[in-house]
Amino acid sequence: MKFLLLSRHTGGREVPENEREQNVKDLMEWWSLLKASTALPVSGGKSVTSESTEEYKGEVEGMLVFEAESIDQAVEMAKKSPGLKYGWTHDVLKEMTM
Repeated sequence: MKFLLLSRHTGGREVPENEREQNVKDLMEWWSLLKASTALPVSGGKSVTSESTEEYKGEVEGMLVFEAESIDQAVEMAKKSPGLKYGWTHDVLKEMTM
């Protein structure tokens, strides 16, 4: 099954300067564990409705597409994120079959 993981920094702390290099290594290892077919950090953008286009004010700062056997396995994989200790939240969404 395919899953979408949306990353939001919802508070907490920034990665301290002396931990940044290790955090990047840990992040790359985590992405490798997920075998993400898409990993995309995002910043800024637009929100579009049928009536307007405005600056994006949401919290999403990244997304990953990855595969897992079940939602439970996908959640367990998300829990291994090195960003959680710095205030990141990950929303794990299952692909809808059509």
